Amino acid sequence: MKMFVSALVAAAALMSAASAQDEPSPFAEPSVQYLSQFAEPHKKVFVLERYDASGKLVARDVDEISSPVEIIDATHRKINGVEYVLRGLTSCPSKKVIYNRVQTWDCKDAAKDDAGTIYNERASVILCKTLVLQSTPGTPDPVSCFARVGEGSNNDPFLVADDDDSMVFQGFAQIAVGKDGKPLRPDLLESAVMGKEMGLGNSSQ
Repeated sequence: MKMFVSALVAAAALMSAASAQDEPSPFAEPSVQYLSQFAEPHKKVFVLERYDASGKLVARDVDEISSPVEIIDATHRKINGVEYVLRGLTSCPSKKVIYNRVQTWDCKDAAKDDAGTIYNERASVILCKTLVLQSTPGTPDPVSCFARVGEGSNNDPFLVADDDDSMVFQGFAQIAVGKDGKPLRPDLLESAVMGKEMGLGNSSQ
């Protein structure tokens, strides 16, 4: 199962490498180089970036992660005791999912296993971006999250894992729809289709 997870991360990284950004951006996937600037030896680092409505970076916090990242469900993460929610997504559209292409799992358990492996076993830098300038107590900031995974070796090179994309691709999360009937994350529509074509996600079993 872990080998399959790693393969998904590698495939996603290769597909998105051309569009990865070396500069701050509220929406684009960061490059390995961008994430690596925050890396510290023998530490797991969390970076939270806040952008204004024009897309300008207005605040950045960089902290060491002091405890394991808690994967609450497919869209909610708790990092250093603070809860965040993946932007424009809803958790677990179906109770049972096909995980690892062959196994039927409870959706929440599958999301915890997958994201937990990325955040707590593979990641050295975690970056989350938000358009919320001031957090509201009791309300998780909506974010998009990415992680630098790997050891930086020839056999295990650094790659970028896109949490939002992975949850949608594997069918653990669904793209939410706005009041106008349009998807809130059109950037993830292709991943949703690809996941279904590969037999991931919703299970009728």
